[in-house]
Amino acid sequence: MIKLFYENRNTIKLAIPIFIELILGVGIGYINQFMFAGIPSATNAIGQVNQITNIFIVSFNVLAASSLILISQLKGAKNDRGVKKIYPLTLFLNLLIGIVVCLILFALSGFIFKMMQVDEIVIPLAKIYLYFSAPSLIFYSLNQAYANFLRANKKMKEPTMISLLTNVTNIIICAIVIFGFQEIDINSKIIGVGSATLISRFISFICSYLFFRLSIKEKISFRELKPFPINYLKKQLKIGLPTAGETLSYNLSQFVLTIIVNYSCPVLDQNLRTYIMTFTSIIYLFASGSGIAMQVIEGTLLGENDKIRAKKLVIETGKMARIISFIMSIIVLAIAYPVFNALMLPSINDPLINVDNVSINYCGLTAVFCLLINIILEQGRATNLIYVKGLETAGDIIFPVISSILTSWVFTVGVSALFSIVFNLGIYGAFIGACLDECVRGIAFYIRWQKGKWQKINVLKGIDND
Repeated sequence: MIKLFYENRNTIKLAIPIFIELILGVGIGYINQFMFAGIPSATNAIGQVNQITNIFIVSFNVLAASSLILISQLKGAKNDRGVKKIYPLTLFLNLLIGIVVCLILFALSGFIFKMMQVDEIVIPLAKIYLYFSAPSLIFYSLNQAYANFLRANKKMKEPTMISLLTNVTNIIICAIVIFGFQEIDINSKIIGVGSATLISRFISFICSYLFFRLSIKEKISFRELKPFPINYLKKQLKIGLPTAGETLSYNLSQFVLTIIVNYSCPVLDQNLRTYIMTFTSIIYLFASGSGIAMQVIEGTLLGENDKIRAKKLVIETGKMARIISFIMSIIVLAIAYPVFNALMLPSINDPLINVDNVSINYCGLTAVFCLLINIILEQGRATNLIYVKGLETAGDIIFPVISSILTSWVFTVGVSALFSIVFNLGIYGAFIGACLDECVRGIAFYIRWQKGKWQKINVLKGIDND
């Protein structure tokens, strides 16, 4: 095992800053939840909004990641002219998508919350938080574009520093609003927290732009879009759209899963699942960070037409991701009982939630059983995250897209609904369905990679015709 990590130290060196950045990146929504831990209705409201915004946040990441794939391969092929076209094209696409998403959320928030079966007490608070935090998605979208530009140039520390600054800013503003003004009502506090998200993401965008200009020392010119680089757009959309569609389908299945949980479980279990998902999200971020770092190296190798080393890289990165995910799963399981009992105590005592005859140990024990299932889930997810990025970087897009859509709706939605509603297993059914989804998908992607059909694909073919 030590030899495996030593031989892939370059991947790890690139992955660690990304891992830290991803933890900090998801931290904003979770920090806001934890600060409201004493007010369960506010915690639930922010958690419900995060479920919605996370659907679109991952889609931003996917479209920006298509630029990382193209830039890394273009750099491997020594095509600097192509790189200069990808930069403004990606910014234009992400800005457009960010604006459209923001407008959709403003227009359809009431309908979405009702469809999610959100409690009537929670909906007004959720709307307030959404209205003030949704515009931040525009800046987040642009920031993701710049972050992937930096990563494609092997500048991994800069996005991490930006995420740290973003979270520190968010924490300070939230703490001032929540704890510094005890006399203001809950609505005003949620407005302050939503505004903190907006301000911190705006600062993040400004810092990303400055870091790019200072570290890459390259000016992005929208003049490169004249004449419009249609072949580059086609390549980016060919990679990004199917993957974004798959990611959107996956997140919609998670959205439907939230509806299933809200329908089949009391508010207490809904809040418990939100906390469990918060902790388990940290586990798979190392695999996600390793996958991004691997894409940079793999893309360069494929640009140089070194497919033997690219194949070995993906397989060994998958092994490392599973090892780390297992270790982290055991650590989270070990602390689950006392931590979740403490976190859920305000919810148990909250008269609005109306909990009857629930033992103080209920939440801790429930979390332990869910996290036992999660150990298997994380092994499937680590495999899935690495091999899907390996296939995407090589240009093998359609198979993972179709597979992911099928498994998401068959297992995450279908099996979860069967177990949670029909068999009355509540949140256990949700974890079982998600576990089957990740494991089946991971096995399918592993087999696909080993068969080697991706080796016949050339991502850069025809890209120089603009």
